[in-house]
Amino acid sequence: MLLRFCLENFGSFKEAVEFNTFPSSKSHSHDNHKVVCNHAIALRMGAIYGANGAGKSNLLMAIRFLHDLVEKESINAVNIPDDLYFRFDEKCRVQPSAIAIEFYCKGSVFYYSIEFDREQIYAEELLLCQKTKDVKIFSRRGKDIEITSSYASQLVDGKFVDMVNRLLRPDMLLLSFFGKYYPTEVELITDAYSWFVNNIEIVRPDACTGIVPHLIDVDNDFAEMVNNTIPELKTGIARLQSKKEIIDENDIKDNPELAKVVKKAKENPGIAEVKMTNNGNDFINIVNENGYVWKKWLVCTHVTPDGTNVEMPLYLESDGTRRLIEYMPLLYAITRQNKVYIVDEIERSIHPIMIKDLMRKLSESETARGQLIFTTHESSLLDQSIFRPDEIWFAQKDVEQATQLYPLSDFNIHKTANIENGYLNGRYGGIPFLSNLKDLHW
Repeated sequence: MLLRFCLENFGSFKEAVEFNTFPSSKSHSHDNHKVVCNHAIALRMGAIYGANGAGKSNLLMAIRFLHDLVEKESINAVNIPDDLYFRFDEKCRVQPSAIAIEFYCKGSVFYYSIEFDREQIYAEELLLCQKTKDVKIFSRRGKDIEITSSYASQLVDGKFVDMVNRLLRPDMLLLSFFGKYYPTEVELITDAYSWFVNNIEIVRPDACTGIVPHLIDVDNDFAEMVNNTIPELKTGIARLQSKKEIIDENDIKDNPELAKVVKKAKENPGIAEVKMTNNGNDFINIVNENGYVWKKWLVCTHVTPDGTNVEMPLYLESDGTRRLIEYMPLLYAITRQNKVYIVDEIERSIHPIMIKDLMRKLSESETARGQLIFTTHESSLLDQSIFRPDEIWFAQKDVEQATQLYPLSDFNIHKTANIENGYLNGRYGGIPFLSNLKDLHW
């Protein structure tokens, strides 16, 4: 569970700004959204609103940046945005950026922070957060590394730390160094590292997992969930099926692109490789199973008024329908896996009624295990029957053009208030302020 995320001098964020998933004492609805995390409590849903350019996507970009940095170990191995620092203040150009995150993993609450620029890590720290105090696991500032001996194995002594100091380059993370190369020396560091690598899933607006055909074929529970959900959303699809056939040498003889995908599938048995079709609006899965290489694809079944089944390929469905189908693995995973799912522009290409119905299903679920945090412009989701006020956040720029974040629970919100109307009327901020069109002679 993600508990808190802070950033400073990163993109549109100047001074230290915090987003958190802690419940407010003012909010008392949806108790099933609360998750006990040792001494802390987190909320499993979070919606971030803001005008275009307000900085909400920068928050998600920072989370993705930190995730990639930990996974790839070196700041030279990640895609660093050109506007890493806050550009509207020249003093920020020469100051390091800072990111901190608090999260719950394997029964412990960790707080991890770094200071960095485009070339090196200046400071790094991992704390174990307890109810009354925080205990340092390791800290690093420049070349000075300190590891708390009580959390380390007997192998971690002064000589070992000196060796680490010699091997650790300025562009590398100590967290990743231990997690990758010395996973048994300090188990708490390995736990924290593993959380970044295995427990955060980030979905971009144009993302396409493309593995639905394979999942429907091999996972009956997933297929049942899809075929219970899709018809309820009134897309016209009565059933989704996965069809498959064996690929032989004749299929790939004159198709080098397919041959390349087949070769990769043979090297990774059981893993679905995704290949877009020639029309660019559909995909097939290539999977090596039981000694054969299979091609799998989706077929959408519609039912005519006289009860006739009509099968259609996926590419003939609308953008919004294809997007909904792409969300099915995400929705399935949230109900079963204890991970953090970060989604940018969750409503993209989807009708407001459909995305609202999906969010309502997740909100009401008593079995959901994952945490969903997303950005959106969809005002219909501002509904207290779906979200708690402390799960709704707004991004807005101040007079210095710096992004500020604040939750709806900062306002006095009655449980019967229509927060969608209040938002659209500018009561809570987080909306664009437009010029008067009459003054512009429109």
